[in-house]
Amino acid sequence: MYDKVILIQVDSILGYPLTIALINELVNAGTQVTVLITVASDQLKEVLPQSVIIEKVGKEYSYKTSALTKLKDLFAVRKSIWRYIDTHYDEDTLLWVMSNITLKHMGMKLLDYRYNLHLFELVEKVTYIGSHWTFGLDLAKLAHYAHKVIVCEYNRAQITQAWLKLTELPLVISNKPVDSTFERNSDITKSDEAKDLIKKLVNKKLILYQGVVDAERPIETIASAVEELSDDYVFMVMTGSDCSHLRKYSKTVILSYITAPYHLEVTSHAFIGILIYTPVYGTFTSPLNSIYCAPNKLFEFSQFGIPMLGNDIPGLRYTISYNNMGCCIPSFSLENFKNAISNITVNYDVYSENAKKFYYNDKKSQIVKEALQKK
Repeated sequence: MYDKVILIQVDSILGYPLTIALINELVNAGTQVTVLITVASDQLKEVLPQSVIIEKVGKEYSYKTSALTKLKDLFAVRKSIWRYIDTHYDEDTLLWVMSNITLKHMGMKLLDYRYNLHLFELVEKVTYIGSHWTFGLDLAKLAHYAHKVIVCEYNRAQITQAWLKLTELPLVISNKPVDSTFERNSDITKSDEAKDLIKKLVNKKLILYQGVVDAERPIETIASAVEELSDDYVFMVMTGSDCSHLRKYSKTVILSYITAPYHLEVTSHAFIGILIYTPVYGTFTSPLNSIYCAPNKLFEFSQFGIPMLGNDIPGLRYTISYNNMGCCIPSFSLENFKNAISNITVNYDVYSENAKKFYYNDKKSQIVKEALQKK
């Protein structure tokens, strides 16, 4: 097994619970972990194990700058990343490249090193700017020469193998976050807004959606459905997205997102957890990315035994429905949402117990160790 891992991620790790969890798994496996990151903070030091070395490289990555600025910054970050690696890399070091964004900042020079290629999204190509440029990297070649290719879901592994013509099926490392110390109905310690709101709604059944609200995750129909249910139910949206269009619903409350892992203090109070995804087009990811989703929310809800409500796509059918820990609806209609909420309420104890089993049956630690083995 490799003793040293240099993990590289261009972006803030704080926004990626899966990266935080992976770093913890690597430390638990006995490796010395160095993290190269473009966004460093004192808060990051608080959530990572003390043994982890954190090195800031290059300039902070931004999604909102011009194409020319992104391209200029990309090569500056690349130079900084390789300067560190070339100084510290040796025969017992494994590079761990997180996401396609990081990959394009490192370039084809990777072929001269040992590396794991950890793909966050389903992508057929990696371009330098946007999704329509042909100027980019040879993703298939980089995948073929990787020590291990890693994805977060079984169907994604099969699709990636087919797209890139890989001889070996990518490893599947789940998006299960770090095991938290939070318990059901935890105290709220990091947000006065959340603390006051949870206290006010203590006797309500909270139907919780947490995360980004966008075209891929349409949630307004849920707000409409809850309006037609009894006053026992409230729809809570915990997000950093603009949800002003939902304020017209009297039984919907909007809560500012709380940085991980402390958002789980709120999660622990949910009655039902919402997970819905629809295909989107014209982005750098494939439309298949949505239907073969592998949300960390599956584990965030299941660790507390919270039943889940999703839509009928493979990524949710073969987790939520297959494990009998909630319901998947065939379409986004008011009646489907209302019936699913009623079904979960009636069968709550069964779904809750199965959710806990799902959480504890995950084999993440074992697969991380497999990814560290020398060939």
